[in-house]
Amino acid sequence: MDRDEVVSATRLWRPRRVKRVIAIAALGISINALAQSPEAESLARCRGIIDATERLRCYDAMATGTPRLAPPEAQPAPSSPVPLDRDDPRSALIPSGKTAEDRSLLSQRWELEPDDKYGAFKFTYYRPNHLLPVHLSDRINRSPQSPSRTAPAAAEYNRPEAGFQLSFKVKLIEEAFGTPSDLWLGYTQLSFWQIYNSDVSREFRSTDFEPELIWIWPTNYSILGLRGRMLGAGVVHQSNGRELPLSRSWNRAYLMAGFERDRFVLTARAWQRILEDEGRDDNPDISDYVGRAELLAFYRWPNDTSTALRLRTTFKRNPSWGSAQFDYRFQLGEFLRGYVQLFTGHGETLIDYNFRKNSIGVGISIGSWY
Repeated sequence: MDRDEVVSATRLWRPRRVKRVIAIAALGISINALAQSPEAESLARCRGIIDATERLRCYDAMATGTPRLAPPEAQPAPSSPVPLDRDDPRSALIPSGKTAEDRSLLSQRWELEPDDKYGAFKFTYYRPNHLLPVHLSDRINRSPQSPSRTAPAAAEYNRPEAGFQLSFKVKLIEEAFGTPSDLWLGYTQLSFWQIYNSDVSREFRSTDFEPELIWIWPTNYSILGLRGRMLGAGVVHQSNGRELPLSRSWNRAYLMAGFERDRFVLTARAWQRILEDEGRDDNPDISDYVGRAELLAFYRWPNDTSTALRLRTTFKRNPSWGSAQFDYRFQLGEFLRGYVQLFTGHGETLIDYNFRKNSIGVGISIGSWY
């Protein structure tokens, strides 16, 4: 070793440099220990939570010093509202240890059991959210009319069009009035769009707005091999927001019940129209066409497809028996589904409440069903 190397080695081991080396080594050990600590594991777990609300709750728990999360192999993934016709993609278990196949479909839909409660003011699916780039009818209503409204001049509408529906619900009160029941607000908007028709400037032929207030009460009884899971009551307003003579609207109060068995769900609903003043009623005979009650049957198949059939009846032979709608969904991705809809009868939209037609729609669906 020459003189320069000896001098360099001596400088390296001066007391101040020794302290720096020790500090750097200690910092490295601390970072490595932190990376392997339970806090780091909890932080990584919080970062991996998909649902934003649950992720924030996880961070809050770490910041306030609440008991830290168990290791990943012992702690089930946090559950959050999931569509009724699919399993939770984040976990095969919920806190009770039930598998997704064991969970009540209606409870997932309406949060009937304690394991499915997620609190108030969280938006979840209600009716299907779908986009139909292709919607074709055998007839198109170019001159809508009602007994109280004069038909306008015929519009140059084409039978091919597009359609879409947006629908959600939010729980306003959990355990309302000191009972096991919940109070919900629902909203659905259905539109049909003459997107392929430049002669009418590609206008929206129809848009229906449907807010409703829903009170759901959990039940548990058996009837005809089905399990009665819920009773409900609600009030609903539906209108198309148009000026006369194309204005259509009505208000209803309804009662409903929900039943299930394994993958099968049946809901029944009957309503009574809230009458309006004769001079303000846009559609006085709407119940004789759209109906007074409906049955909805849903089945989720093992291959993650689903089918639904909705029947509406007027309880009268004339002038109409109501309508029928069949929905078929098949998986395209984790949250996306192919969607085929068949409709026959009256009342596909409010403007068509007394117009009989058959239609087919093809597109995609996000989320769940009725």
